[in-house]
Formats: sequence, C-alpha cells, structure tokens
Amino acid sequence: MQKAVVINTGSELVEGRTLNSNAKYICEKLAERGFVVKKVLMLDDDLDLISSTVSQELLDNDLLIITGGLGPTEDDKTREAVAKALNRSLYVDQELANKILDRVKKYYSKIPENIVKQAEVIEGAKVIPNEVGTAPGQLIELPGKKIVILPGPPQELIPMFEKIVNDLKASEDLIIVVMTFFGIPESVIDETISQLEPSKEIKVTTQATYDNGVKVRLIANKSISCKVNEFAEKLIKKFKEAFVGFGDLKLEEVVVNLLKERGKKLAVAESCTGGLISSRIVSVPGASQVFLGSVVAYDNDVKIKVLGVSSDTLKKFGAVSQECAMEMALGIEKLTGADICVAVTGIAGPTGGTVDKPVGTVYIAVKYENNCQVIRLFYPHERNIFRMRISGHALFEVVKRLKGMI
Repeated sequence: MQKAVVINTGSELVEGRTLNSNAKYICEKLAERGFVVKKVLMLDDDLDLISSTVSQELLDNDLLIITGGLGPTEDDKTREAVAKALNRSLYVDQELANKILDRVKKYYSKIPENIVKQAEVIEGAKVIPNEVGTAPGQLIELPGKKIVILPGPPQELIPMFEKIVNDLKASEDLIIVVMTFFGIPESVIDETISQLEPSKEIKVTTQATYDNGVKVRLIANKSISCKVNEFAEKLIKKFKEAFVGFGDLKLEEVVVNLLKERGKKLAVAESCTGGLISSRIVSVPGASQVFLGSVVAYDNDVKIKVLGVSSDTLKKFGAVSQECAMEMALGIEKLTGADICVAVTGIAGPTGGTVDKPVGTVYIAVKYENNCQVIRLFYPHERNIFRMRISGHALFEVVKRLKGMI
C-alpha cells in the first residue's frame, strides 16, 4: 500500500492557538483512497525546517500533503520551501496574478503590495484554483510520487482538496469497505474482529466517535474482494442490531434519506440536548422535505405549556423520567402531526444528579405507528460529549424503526 505524510505548517498550530482540524479531514480522506498515513507533522513557519522535512519525507513516501503558508505575508514560506527541496525555481504566473488582483479589488479599497506573492508557482506544478480565498494550491507530480500544497483555512482547503481527490487514489487494485455501527463499544467490535480471524491480507481498522458510532474499515487488494465481503457479512451478522449501513455514515444523513424513502415526517422535543438533534437534522440538505420542527423544552414550564406535559407527572416522577419523556413525545406529535416523534430528557451535569438518577441518566421516547417506547440510558460523560452521544442515540432509534429493526 502507498504511504502518505501530512505536513501542516503554521506557528498558530505549533503554539496551540489553532486546532489542527485539517489533519483529521485529510487523513480520513486519504484512508478512503487507500493510502496509509505514516505521519502527521506540524511545523513552524521556518523555510529551512519545511524544506528539509519535505526532502526527508520524499525519500520513503509516495504522497505529501502540505497545508498552510501560502498567504502573501513574510512568514508564508511553503512555496519557497518546497521549491528549495525540489531544487526548482519559482515564477509569477501573470494570468493567475491578474485573477487574484481582480478578486482582491472586490473586497479591499487598497490592494496590499505583496498580494502577487500568492501567484508564485513552483516550476512544473499544476495550479489548484481557490474559489473561496486568494491563495491557490499546487500539485507537483514526480516520478512515482506527488506533492499537494493547500492553504490552511479549512473553508478553502476542503473544496480544493475535493477537486483533486480523484488524482490521489493510491491504487486501482484496492477494495475499501467501510461499515458504521452504533451502540456497541469499539472494544467489543475489536474483540469480535480478532475472534473472526480475518485474512492477514485484509487491513482492518476501527474508529470510535461520540456522535456517529464506530467505523470499521477493511482495505485489501481487489483480487481477494470475495474474502473482504465475506468477512464484512460475518461482522454484520454478529452486530446486526447495531449496523447502520455501509460507508462512513452520519446518522443525520441516514435519517433524512430514510424519511424521504419512506415518505415520513419527523419532529423532535428536546430537553438535555438543547436542540442538538434538530441542528444535526437541518444540517442535511433536503431536510425541509421531512423535518417538521422541534421544541427545546429546557424549562418545566415549557414542557407543560407547549408540549402538554402534566404538572402531576413532573411532581410525581420528575422531568427526567420515563413518564415525562413519553408525554413529551406525545406532545410534539399532537403539536406537529409528524409520523415519527422523538423526545429526550436527561441530566447532562455536572450537577443535578441524585442517587436514583445520577448525572448521565437520560430517557429517550420514540412515538411511531401507534407505539410509544421509552428507553433509559446512562452516559456519565462531560456535558457536551453527553449531548453528542444522546443526539446520536436518538437518531439511531429513528433509524432502527424506519428500517424495521424494531
């Protein structure tokens, strides 16, 4: 398998002032293309350091992805450093410079003198257009190797990377199967994988997330695709009740697609998640076709006045209870007329817990096809991790019902 290295440059990264979200995104995308990422490096804006690192990493790797340092300022060293490592010259692409100047004129009354620096191109490089910002990227092809240079801001990097991702497939002979599971600990899946004894020719990796479950990735040569598919089916059979689907899936996307396929409408009543479930749903394009709305009933008065939860229920059982969750689900159904309704109420912490209902206790109610079911869960995590976990679990409860798993 071909090897890749990700090099992120910038003093803001090495000083801890900016989170390196680019590394996560790039590594995930390279894994999907069949690359094995051996290193992720963060380097200061130092010309000699970047140049020597590029020279060294080219010796043992097939692909280098370098981010940052493509701006017009004095500390933007990446173009010059890569050119130095390759012993190539830099030249100003006048057509590119004119495009950059035209874009800058739209936003600034005074044009910085050094803006044309962004039009410097390494000899032999292919320019990657930047439709969001002013710093273009570059793709350099060497015998058996490639270097990709991209700007640091994620809102610029991501669409640019998508443009060239098809040029970065490691091998036409690879098969990559990704499966998403929810509600099963990564350790349990990992142990089961060992017990099933996959072929040594299959690389198996797992990745746990708080909001979208566990991803299992199988990578192998296409010549043994039958073995890969057989192993995937064995794993799915073991965890049939937790299988979301094939692919690196987001639960909100799965929910929206299933609702469209089934011709169903969804509504949500949230307490402890504070609107996170609804936010995830509306982040999916086309959600307006299937999502009717939500109520964030954080306060008991809102539960009573808007959702119709009985004050007697709250007095007798409390806001965090099976009874309250059920009444919230029935209330949002009455309010919206949705086909499937979800309600969540719990204790996110760090305070508010009791012996009977410690911090991390949550009830999820789902009303669907004349049946309202409530489940109790316990996730004693930091409050925002708790919210992510619960939002994912609520969405998976919808998935299970729409798929007929319950």
